[in-house]
Amino acid sequence: MRLLLTTYHQAFLTHGGGETELRQLAELINDLGVRADIYGPSSKRLSFYDAVIHFSAHGGGEQLLAEVKAAGTPVILLPNFNFFDLQHTARGVVQRHLDLADLVILRTEQERALCVEHFAIAPERTAVVPAGISAAFGRPVEENLFKSAYGLEQFILWVGQIEEGKQQLRAIEALQDGDIPLVFIGGHRDKAYYDRCRAAAGENVRFLPYVQPNSEILRSAVQSCDAYIELGLDYPGFSSLEVALAGRPMVLNDHPWSREVLGNAPVYVESDTPQAIRAAMKQALAGKGAGELVERMKALHVQPKPTQQLLELVGDLCGGR
Repeated sequence: MRLLLTTYHQAFLTHGGGETELRQLAELINDLGVRADIYGPSSKRLSFYDAVIHFSAHGGGEQLLAEVKAAGTPVILLPNFNFFDLQHTARGVVQRHLDLADLVILRTEQERALCVEHFAIAPERTAVVPAGISAAFGRPVEENLFKSAYGLEQFILWVGQIEEGKQQLRAIEALQDGDIPLVFIGGHRDKAYYDRCRAAAGENVRFLPYVQPNSEILRSAVQSCDAYIELGLDYPGFSSLEVALAGRPMVLNDHPWSREVLGNAPVYVESDTPQAIRAAMKQALAGKGAGELVERMKALHVQPKPTQQLLELVGDLCGGR
């Protein structure tokens, strides 16, 4: 097969988890013996490809998909949309993406059920493929590499873009006066919110720049943190799965996605108060849930298994046509 990977045109103005996943998927597909190109000046004409895999249901992408559809090329959509937000203002845009897709890939059964219930799409045009992560996060790196690089003995970690919906400010307000430093790794989409976080942060909070995904220094940070925290309004990012594979304890908001994927191993905060966050972190720092998810991550989420599942579905779709 020959596959073209596409997304909305402004996606790479700010690199986040979705853009990283798109690049990594292209590499994984090629490693498995299937050609995958990312749409751009170096990609071939559309007729060269057997199918298009489109990332995101962000506005603007549906115009590209309409042309793909008109050419008769199958469309596989990975919407990367928060189906748990039932008040989302972009419902019409998402529906147009779903209408143009021959197959829609969701990450959990919860997402699939919400997609079918709240949007006009036949269940047989949807499928679940678990989120995939690199096996490298389960392999030890040089001892204390990250701690030595940044002069840390202990630290609490949060990986991802700093933006208001992720609620990093809540963690700062709750944990900045603790004995263990709070470390953020990642850039920011919203500079105004980032500035608010910096202004609220004391000396015990550190903001590190973008770190290359799957790099040794990032893997060291994940493997050596005393606890991981993520308190976004939506479900956590793939970093939570990497932390789970590394066997580290974590603090998360209670969310159906997290319960399906991670079960009861994380410490879930009971409310949005600083007291509740500190209480949850105390449990995580005591080791609650550490190591409980390693085998589950290996069985369901470590690459290349999820990508192989995706390619089987794409192959069935192309073969059926």
